[in-house]
Amino acid sequence: MAQKSVSDFRIDQIADLCRMVETTFSQKVSTPKHFEALAESIFNNTGTPISPTTLKRLWGYLNEPMVPRTATLDLLARYCGWKDFTHYTSGNDTEIESGSIGTAVLHTERDVRRGDRIKLMWNPGRVCIIAYKGNDIWEVVESKLSRLTKGDTFSCALFVNGEPLYLDNLVKEGRKTGVYVCGRNSGITFKRIDS
Repeated sequence: MAQKSVSDFRIDQIADLCRMVETTFSQKVSTPKHFEALAESIFNNTGTPISPTTLKRLWGYLNEPMVPRTATLDLLARYCGWKDFTHYTSGNDTEIESGSIGTAVLHTERDVRRGDRIKLMWNPGRVCIIAYKGNDIWEVVESKLSRLTKGDTFSCALFVNGEPLYLDNLVKEGRKTGVYVCGRNSGITFKRIDS
């Protein structure tokens, strides 16, 4: 299926996406500080920067004509938990079932050393910093808006940007809780914060 252009989408679909972004952000966006905070939240959630000015134009806060780029709409849809804007408007989550991964991958066994830290982000607004303890074991060092809390440990051998992250052998407060998934619908974004 060919990628749709922005002109294929109706204005009401874009307005509906803006409302969904506000729902994900948990507040109405109506002041310059709101747009700055939203841009920061989108970056923290997706790992992709967006200008507060772009958001102001899209929301109609600036009295300027705005024809949003498809990449901007895709980013906002990902922030809300969809694969892209086309999936958001169609409700279609059909994907190819197999193929090569064309995104950043981190293998615990070969890419990290004891003490390395990774920042994990997933919708809506969840952020965790984890530290590698060795033997595929990670520990949560910091957590924001997540059920994972500082001191939780889990096993994980593979991190893939844009895909769900499955944590095996999750231990919370000394109790094993089994398998836990982060970013079930829209996947996670990770980035190293230590070399």
